[in-house]
This record gives sequence, structure tokens and C-alpha cells, in this order.
Amino acid sequence: MNIPVNGGSDTIMIKLENISLDIYGSRRRILNNISWHVEDGDCWVLFGRNGSGKTKLLEIITGYNFPSEGAVTRFGKGHFGSDIRELRKRIGYISSVVREMFSRNEKVIDAVVSGLYASIGLYRKPSSAEYGKAADLIQRAGLSGREYDIIGHLSDGERQKILMLRALINDPDLLILDEPATGLDIIAREEFLESLTALTKEREHSVIYVTHHVEEITPLFQKIFIIDNGECFYKGDIEEALDKDIFTSLFGRGVEVFRRGERLYSSLK
Repeated sequence: MNIPVNGGSDTIMIKLENISLDIYGSRRRILNNISWHVEDGDCWVLFGRNGSGKTKLLEIITGYNFPSEGAVTRFGKGHFGSDIRELRKRIGYISSVVREMFSRNEKVIDAVVSGLYASIGLYRKPSSAEYGKAADLIQRAGLSGREYDIIGHLSDGERQKILMLRALINDPDLLILDEPATGLDIIAREEFLESLTALTKEREHSVIYVTHHVEEITPLFQKIFIIDNGECFYKGDIEEALDKDIFTSLFGRGVEVFRRGERLYSSLK
């Protein structure tokens, strides 16, 4: 269930108000005065160069960290009013950290069904219905027949798909993907993006997709939040960012971002 804000018709899932984050015990500020809200049905790209603050911003959104200044509201509740375990079920989260925590000897279907419990590994025997739900997701992702394969025997692209299915099995309100195509070859990347688009549209999930490659920005996404040096560089429609040469300004040199068909590509001018 999504939470109406201020009695209006819009529903805001995540709301950040003037948040800043300092490294504990130092004066170094790694996020500065960021405001952003994600509404029901939004599909955002969170874009920024390496070291720009993307991961720290995600930590605050997902409840793994809290800001030094400012306010965070998740599904109508403030940071200290949120049940973190319940939050884990409402936010599906994919990251390299989560991927490395899984045993390579775990079965595919067990990895997917563990998302129902927001756990790494299984600590109770799932029901037949729960296994059935996992098997259905695996089939729809084009991995039929791989349910009892060992994760360590899968390709990198297949493992990323399994993480996505684990995140989706709880029907989360918001799906967050932190650089999910890192390390994938172009074919695996495109297959992953196709699966993401199909499964997300099918269930109408809201999405935050984190990347520093414009080639990963598919037609699924309408909006972009660009972070640079811990600050908001731009937020708004992707088309407007293209019209205003925002990417050239971001990189500080002649970078051309252009559309070919429905996809974006970049090159040096």
C-alpha cells in the first residue's frame, strides 16, 4: 500500500529533505543538501561518476544509514519510525554486496525464495506455494529448467537475473538496482535489461536504477537524478537533460549523448 502525502492525490514513497551526510569523526561531507522524492510508479535513473555519492545516497534511502542533517520519509514514516525488517520487504534491493553474500553452492530456487524472508540463505523450509511462486518467476525470466542448478555454475548475467528475482518475489513497492550491469558483457547486459523491463512493466513496480553508463538508460526510465561530488547536479526528465546538454556540463568536456532509436549512447566530441 502506498502512502498519500499531505492529503493529495500523489503518493510519495521516498522523500529526502535537505539531507547531508558527514563521515563520522571528521569534517568531510560526502552528501550535501539533497532533496528528492520518488512517487508511486516512477522509474528513475540515479546517475553519477564513480565516487559521486550514489551508494551513500542509496544507504540512506534503504535505511542502512541515516543522514547527519535533514529528514528522510519512507512510505509515510520517518527514519526512526520505520520497521527495518518490513522496509526490506517493501524495497527490493540488488547490489554487488548482496551478490557476494550468497553461497556459490546454493540452489537457484532457494536463492530466489529467500527474498520472501529478507534473508541471505534459508533458515526454515519454504512451503510448496512459496517454491511455486519462485519457480514461476524463474520461468518468466527465461531460466526455465535451471531451478535446481547451483548458483556457482551460472554465468554472471544469470546470477544477476536471480538476484533480481529474489528482490521481486515479495512484490516490493520499490525496486533498487545498484550498478547491476557491472561486469556483464554486452549480450548479458542487454538480456538483463530486457528482463528488468518486462518484469517491471508486468507488475508496475517503481524503480531506481543506478549507473554511470548512459547506454543502460532504457525507455523504461522517464526521469534522472544526477549526483556529482555529493550534490544534486540535475533532477528531472531525461529528455530535458538531453536538450540542455546536462551531460556535457557534468563531465566538463565534449561528451555527446545522443539518441539512436529508443536508446541513448555517448561519445567524445
